[in-house]
Amino acid sequence: METITYNELYIGLINGAREVMNNRLFLNDINVFPVADGDTGSNLFSTMHSIVHRSELKEDTKTTLEAIADSAIVGARGNSGLIFAQYFQGLSEGITDEDVITKESFTSAIKAGMEYAYRAVENPVEGTMLTTMAVFYEALTKEGASHEAFDQLLESAFEKVDQAVEHTTEQLKVLKKSAVVDSGAKGFAYFVRGLVDGIQGKVISEETVEPLETIPTISEGEHEIGKYRYCTEALIEPNSADADLKNLLSDIGDSIVQVKGKSKTRLHIHTNNPAEMFDRLSDQGKIIEQKVDDMVRQYDRIHNRKYETVIVTDSIADLPEEMLDDAQVHVVNISLLVGEETYIDKLTITNEKLFELAKNKQVHPTSSQPTTKTVEDAYRYLLSYYDNVIVFSVAKALSGTYNVFTKAAEPFNKEKETIQVIDTKQNSVAEGLIVWQAIQNLKAGKSVDDIMSDARQAISDSKILVKINTLDNMIASGRLSVRAGGIAKKVGLKPIVSLDEKGEGEVFKIAFHPEKAKKKILKHLKALNEDKGIKHYAVTYVDDIKLGNAFADELRATLGKEPEYITESSGVIAVGAGKGAVAVAYITN
Repeated sequence: METITYNELYIGLINGAREVMNNRLFLNDINVFPVADGDTGSNLFSTMHSIVHRSELKEDTKTTLEAIADSAIVGARGNSGLIFAQYFQGLSEGITDEDVITKESFTSAIKAGMEYAYRAVENPVEGTMLTTMAVFYEALTKEGASHEAFDQLLESAFEKVDQAVEHTTEQLKVLKKSAVVDSGAKGFAYFVRGLVDGIQGKVISEETVEPLETIPTISEGEHEIGKYRYCTEALIEPNSADADLKNLLSDIGDSIVQVKGKSKTRLHIHTNNPAEMFDRLSDQGKIIEQKVDDMVRQYDRIHNRKYETVIVTDSIADLPEEMLDDAQVHVVNISLLVGEETYIDKLTITNEKLFELAKNKQVHPTSSQPTTKTVEDAYRYLLSYYDNVIVFSVAKALSGTYNVFTKAAEPFNKEKETIQVIDTKQNSVAEGLIVWQAIQNLKAGKSVDDIMSDARQAISDSKILVKINTLDNMIASGRLSVRAGGIAKKVGLKPIVSLDEKGEGEVFKIAFHPEKAKKKILKHLKALNEDKGIKHYAVTYVDDIKLGNAFADELRATLGKEPEYITESSGVIAVGAGKGAVAVAYITN
């Protein structure tokens, strides 16, 4: 076997991808660099799964490898996945279109793959996947003349790669401390092993590849998460093929990887400000896809889990991030659509930017509920760490999110009801306040039944009052007709918006000036406090913290007690309430 056909190469590459997929859990387990978030295996699985299921054998070697490279970029996830995708891009650029592949032409393509991979990374680090890619190329170069058979050369090169993987433990301090090899380097070794086996006819069938389980696991030991919180990725169609997006983002994060395909570019960065990243990218082309993983919560869930029960809610529930962190609450973020672009609520776009885009594009932003698969994956992940899951959903009358939460729970509740889903019949800060009370009960060690019982009582005793500053958003969203809205604006109508006992929108009171609307809210709360007593209350604002704080000051003076918290609203609420809106939610005794 001095040469191979492009059909044999394709089989080998697909087999290498499946070999990586089959070892994802072990790769997750040893993942401590660059961040100990235990997802290298899952990220490589996503990349390889896309190759296996999206690419196909084309009319020649070059177009076949181009199909593999394009598929890799679409499915690439995480640092290692993006580096691997760029490696395939280099292979496709470096290979000839000949049907028969010689050892020399293969080695030349491997060199291009290695060089592309190194260029993809802002600060290449040795002792990683990059090192094993370089070792593979060097072994092919040095030993090409010593092996007549193609597969024997690959076998020999694989041995050098395997040795290099073992050496990574000594190359990086964090690996030595944890007594593991680099997970990305090991993933590349699995790929080469599968490639060799595939070329030799030892093919892994699709049926023997296990389905993806999104369960990060990390070996015991001391690890650090680093100074950046979010593992953030974008798939973009850039305006310019030569755009250096790495340099554009270098001041707001690290672990930057840029993977360029024919028409699409995927970018990876660890940052504390995903919204800033996407704000900068919005001028560089069309953003097709966004992904944000919270590495802090992943890490804490693995190493510092506090409870046997986890609280889940959607991003419409307005709560300060520090409270969610402290209680290790899992948040399912809602999608926000602005024209053709989709953003992730509370992560990749600020409320101010949301209003700016809506004005520039002359469209009214909308929201979309999570998919059942997204929630199923979240449940599967959480149930690997927790005994019980309690989900607090935005009002069923307002969104299909509750139905998604419920539907996704069905497969997990067949034998034992481990997932409880509650319709809060509220949104925004009222939904958040109900979650807040559940957090206090969780901290107090209450049972699942008691937490649920108290939550149901809180739902019946809760209310939200929203002071609207402009009717434009209500008109644009269709909550007010254009005709009725126009009349209301002419007479200066400033409604106080709320939800009824079913969770449906209602006008609570009507005023003809923002100050009068606020006075009516304060008067109502004062009377209610004297009559029933207000046990808890919280405040939210859409875009102006000064308005939120001023509103909270007047509430303190009226009620004689502190709010449980003050926080900015979700983008979903901002879209409906508009600029300058503030709201108070309360739970009575």
